[in-house]
Amino acid sequence: MSTSYQPWHHGNITRSKAEDLLSKAAKDGSFLLRDSESIQGAYALCVLFQNCVYTYRILPNEERKLSVQVSQTAPQYIFLPNAM
Repeated sequence: MSTSYQPWHHGNITRSKAEDLLSKAAKDGSFLLRDSESIQGAYALCVLFQNCVYTYRILPNEERKLSVQVSQTAPQYIFLPNAM
């Protein structure tokens, strides 16, 4: 997945930094994509909703297809831009 030139891809930043950036945006639906801190080759999609940042892990498989892993407390209605 080539995301390096997208304005929403922030690369290797921490979860804390992502939450800080989104909280400053203060607009529901604001999002960014960052590299996963714990799984090499995976991403974390961070979305601001009702003053809370939800993180969705995006995992590649052997065929380089992506799947989204969510926690039970996170809203499960997300939209990924066509650019992804």
